[in-house]
Amino acid sequence: GGCKQFSILFSKFTTPEEVFGPISVQGLKNDIYRRITTNKLPEAEVGFGDEFFKASSAILNTTLRILNERVHENGDGIFRKCPLKIFIGGSNEWPGDQEGGKELCALLDRFLLRKRVKPITAHGGRKALLAKAVGNDNCQAVFGTTISGVEIDQAHEEAKALLWSNEAKVALWDMLSALNKEGIHPGDRRQFKSVMAARAFAYLNGASEVKPEHLEILAHVLWDDPQEQPEKCAKVVAGIANPIGMKVNEILVQCEDVLAKEQEQGLGLDLEGRKKLAAATVAKIEEMSKALAVVSYAGKDGRVDRAMAYLAQCKKDAYYRSMFRGD
Repeated sequence: GGCKQFSILFSKFTTPEEVFGPISVQGLKNDIYRRITTNKLPEAEVGFGDEFFKASSAILNTTLRILNERVHENGDGIFRKCPLKIFIGGSNEWPGDQEGGKELCALLDRFLLRKRVKPITAHGGRKALLAKAVGNDNCQAVFGTTISGVEIDQAHEEAKALLWSNEAKVALWDMLSALNKEGIHPGDRRQFKSVMAARAFAYLNGASEVKPEHLEILAHVLWDDPQEQPEKCAKVVAGIANPIGMKVNEILVQCEDVLAKEQEQGLGLDLEGRKKLAAATVAKIEEMSKALAVVSYAGKDGRVDRAMAYLAQCKKDAYYRSMFRGD
């Protein structure tokens, strides 16, 4: 709370003045070329750029330095420090999908954490998405607190002080070696910054040191090509950093497949046919719950509890479908 914010929707027609500020007319009268950066990106602490890769090269080249070095040159040859703490970019397409995509890859590399947001396909996710539309107002997200810029700075310093355990160091080395075999070669800058990303993730999880499981965040860091590498990277990282979490995700994917097949195969069936199909779904989810229970004994994890609760709800819903009389 209280941070200076800047946001903009980029297009090929966006001008540098909209991002970095207009040219000072008074300065030009005195033979000085400079911009008035008030309320623009160079003075922002939090920034958001939608459709970021649609911006012109004149904007992107200047933004590169702000994102990477947190400095801005205002036309007078003097580099001034920018207070930017975080910049979030959004896009409906990756750089490689556009004209000049190769040039934009340098900009993509400046975003330490990259996340592909896919359409909602999960059974539970679709229910939550439609809940408000059908009249359930209790699903609206509520934020209970805010965080100040001072608190962010303090958290950053505390996170930097976290040490890496020997196990985490070995895990990172094994991870990079495994990624190399998959043809994924993150650059030096990305490897270097991944160390701090793991520290931040460990700090946010309340840990006193970086452990192998905290390297799970690197699934969103250690890749370059957005076409195939994110999936490969996620599999390698999960297998080394959090094999329990990987097993949980596999079981949840199986559950979603079973629910999707029930819905697909139920089309055109009569009531008795649908009930039998739902009963089969109950049996399959019960087997998944047993498999998940074994995982929980191997190592207790919050996500195991959440997954168990989700499977229980799915099984309950399927049971009601199997018992539905239709009268």
